[in-house]
Amino acid sequence: MDWQNEIIKTRITMIVENTAGRRWIYGAHGLAILVEVFKNDGKMKILFDTGPTGDVLNHNLKILGIDFSDLDAIVLSHGHYDHTGGLIEAIKGAGRRIPVISHPDAYKPKFVLKPKIRYNGIPYNIDEVERIGRPILSITPLEISSGIIVTGEIPRRTNFEKTEGLKTIIDGKVVDDDMKDDQALIIDMKDGIIIVTGCSHSGIINIAKRAVELTGKNKIKMIIGGFHLIGASDERIFKTIDEFRRMNIDRLMPCHCTGEKAIMKMAIELEGKVRRAKAGEILEII
Repeated sequence: MDWQNEIIKTRITMIVENTAGRRWIYGAHGLAILVEVFKNDGKMKILFDTGPTGDVLNHNLKILGIDFSDLDAIVLSHGHYDHTGGLIEAIKGAGRRIPVISHPDAYKPKFVLKPKIRYNGIPYNIDEVERIGRPILSITPLEISSGIIVTGEIPRRTNFEKTEGLKTIIDGKVVDDDMKDDQALIIDMKDGIIIVTGCSHSGIINIAKRAVELTGKNKIKMIIGGFHLIGASDERIFKTIDEFRRMNIDRLMPCHCTGEKAIMKMAIELEGKVRRAKAGEILEII
């Protein structure tokens, strides 16, 4: 990486999350994270997920004083409504047809059957997004700027991180949804990497290992986002903690679908490294 493209600072703003960490901010089940990457030759501004609704997204943007007119791209972690419901409003806020990066499976129908049938997929079809944005559908990793990588599909390597209970339709048949569309964002800084996750349906450890593989860096400065451990067994939680313990991680900031039990256990076992992320928080990593 040449000196002009070297990342000197990353600013992360939690726009939407289940819990509010600031006065007047709405907490809502979902996630939207603004990632601003500062380089010697300029800045890249990325919206990672868009929260459950445009109303919540726009309200919190107003409270935070954030303008999307200079937004460079939107990255969707996967195709569930709580991460994509504000998509159309986000594109409108940019005021132009900006790239909307996702796995192609993000636009497939998604639902659960227990305790009763409920649709939980993206509330828009690809045609609606194409009318005002520019969808970029990629299965493979995509470097959207020097040092900024969308992972694409995450290889499933662990034997304890399973995707269960989710359904989709392929060729007219209801099948298990193994969430191939689940992906993360990596910021490759000089002295380590930042990993931003949506729901980690592919497994938070699988994601972390893929990020290390893609960048060639073992140092993880931060992992922030949903770890999808809500409802997980104690065995899975402790196996996840054991894997985190083996990794060179400075800070873990779980939220959204991680679950309070898992957050508490991580905070106890990984003392000093874990803190819950909340809507309204602004973090700067140098």
